[in-house]
Amino acid sequence: MKVYKNLVLLLILLLCGGLKAQEDLKIGLVLSGGGAKCMAQIGAIQVLEEAGVEIDYIGGTSMGAIIGAMYSLGFSGKEMEDYLRQVDWDALLANEVPRNRLSYFDRKSAARYFLSFPIDSNGINLPRGVNFAQYILRELSTITQQSYRYQHFSDFPIPFFCIATNLETGGVRVFEHGRLMDALRASSAFPSLFTPYEIDDSLYIDGGVVLNYPVRYMAQKEVDFIIGIDMQDYLRERDELNTIVEVLGQTTGFLNSRNQAESEELTDIWISPKIEGANITSFERFDEIIAAGRAEALKHLESIQQLAQRDSSTRLTKREKALPLPEILVKEIVLEGNESFTPSFVLGKLGIKEGEVASIRKLEKGMDQLYGSNYFETVDYTIEDLDSAYRLIVKLKENDSQQKLKAGLNYSDDFKTSLLINYTHRNLLFKNSRLSVDLALGDMPRSELNYFVDRGFIPTLGIKLKSHRFRYQSFVNLEAVNQRIYQDYSLDLFLQSTLKDAYAIGGGVQIENVDISQDYERADFEDLNKGFINYYGYIDFDSFDDANFPHYGFRLEAQYRIIAERIGFETFLEPSSVINLKYQQVVPVNSKLTVIGQINGINTIGPGLDLPYQIYLGSMGQSYLNYIESFVGHRFMELNGRNLIMARADFNYEIARNHYLLAKVNYARLENSFEALFDSNLLLDGYSIGYAYNSLIGPLEIHVSTSTNHPNFYTYVRLGFWF
Repeated sequence: MKVYKNLVLLLILLLCGGLKAQEDLKIGLVLSGGGAKCMAQIGAIQVLEEAGVEIDYIGGTSMGAIIGAMYSLGFSGKEMEDYLRQVDWDALLANEVPRNRLSYFDRKSAARYFLSFPIDSNGINLPRGVNFAQYILRELSTITQQSYRYQHFSDFPIPFFCIATNLETGGVRVFEHGRLMDALRASSAFPSLFTPYEIDDSLYIDGGVVLNYPVRYMAQKEVDFIIGIDMQDYLRERDELNTIVEVLGQTTGFLNSRNQAESEELTDIWISPKIEGANITSFERFDEIIAAGRAEALKHLESIQQLAQRDSSTRLTKREKALPLPEILVKEIVLEGNESFTPSFVLGKLGIKEGEVASIRKLEKGMDQLYGSNYFETVDYTIEDLDSAYRLIVKLKENDSQQKLKAGLNYSDDFKTSLLINYTHRNLLFKNSRLSVDLALGDMPRSELNYFVDRGFIPTLGIKLKSHRFRYQSFVNLEAVNQRIYQDYSLDLFLQSTLKDAYAIGGGVQIENVDISQDYERADFEDLNKGFINYYGYIDFDSFDDANFPHYGFRLEAQYRIIAERIGFETFLEPSSVINLKYQQVVPVNSKLTVIGQINGINTIGPGLDLPYQIYLGSMGQSYLNYIESFVGHRFMELNGRNLIMARADFNYEIARNHYLLAKVNYARLENSFEALFDSNLLLDGYSIGYAYNSLIGPLEIHVSTSTNHPNFYTYVRLGFWF
């Protein structure tokens, strides 16, 4: 077919003696799958546009289906490039909701675990895939926003179809009607990387598994000429199969390689860019891949120009565009699939009210917040026209199980090695509730149980049980004099209100028992075993986008606490009060360098406090308890006092993806009296340099620190997430 059509084209040109014999040709465009490599299709499409080629039908698979759908709805090649350039591909592939869009409790604990297993009536299960592809659905909700205008894909500004594979039968399904976002999500469900997608009680995976280049279906349409942009590598050699992504790609290549001869025969202009070393996740090479598509298309420029001269169509400049609106007036909100949650809870997370003008960014933020609640497997939206306003339809797919078992791992020089096991049960006893139980098993065991009902700004009662056990050294004039074992148990009852899942305001009462004993003796120390009753109020705000290496956001922690020793529940000694204020601000200097500034002040009022509630400085960890604070250049709990003023700056420079150079500097005054903070000449300081690798199980950090307060250098190592 290809040879025959080219001979006919040449004969017409010769017979016309150079005259441009024109006819209304129907031209089909076929786009294969290929993940990130499909960005080359955008570059090739731009060449087709510049040559004046008018496309009459588009068919695609996987990422090629997404690009084809965008072009069919009216995106130009340049508009597609601009839109897809701003997508956060790392977040899309990881399916990670920005930390500042998680629920308040989840953002405090999300960066603890690297494994998660759903639990249902059949027990503990493995997930059906690595990624539920919520971010893909969110982007598709926006890309396909205006597709509601059309009853059938053939009614699009350029008619369109796409391919998916039925997971149960292995058969091909050609999508030509229904919700466009559903068809695209099914077509791009790459096995194991993304979970299968359910439509009409059938499960679908990536169309590329059985037909990655759907030219045979395009040949059945009423088209006269077919252009194909094929990004398949077909079968790789053994030395090229070095990663799991390449191995998975190879498994989908067997069947498609058998179809290669047929595909080329049915295609009149076959554009097949090759990008050395690129794979389906190489989105960091965006510009290079688009340029490769342009370069490959330009090799066929003569044939492309001849085709444009033959075609008398003039649709390119006048065809309809169905591009997403930057904002919509929401007249009505409809919730679909919401069975276990109150509408007020869903609308509160969505953050959009009927009658308001909502921007696309606000809609996407609402999707993130709903998904970040961890109650839903997927969240998407569509719109319908209501005479200059819109009905917003939010489709929710609730998690089949509200129970999960999670695991985390941590090593630090402070607490040594710990394995964290977590059990989380949502909607236990009450709607919108969350039970979380953490057990840290290792050298320094810890545990925490937390139960809370999330009613937003309405104050709600919560309960917390905690215990800690760890070893630490005590120091006199910076010299270690003995080692102690700290053990505590506490029960908190508290009231808390949350606002926009970022602000928490609350207060409560805590009953705590502390036992401190001496592990080895170099100085006299009388073992401590005391009970306390504490009352507290707090304000907490946290908008960091990442717990370990944030790029924007700030934190504010303020607490007022009354601490009283108790003898049983009948005798209470004179209490003391502690006011604690900590502020952290992220300053992004550029795309590589981020500075995190911190100011911290602690003031003790009243009688001297026992050891558990004194202020301690030293080491470089996090998640310390009470008033133990990290302080670079000194050992864990090396310095102590009753009043503190501290300033700190952390410099994070990303030298390569997930690789960081770190520098930290801090200064403090730590005194027994508040007045001495301003009169003392003693300035504590510390400095460190280090390296970090942000691995799948958490950051690996290695630091070297020192201080002008002493001549020593200290190293600090940690691996995993803090808890």
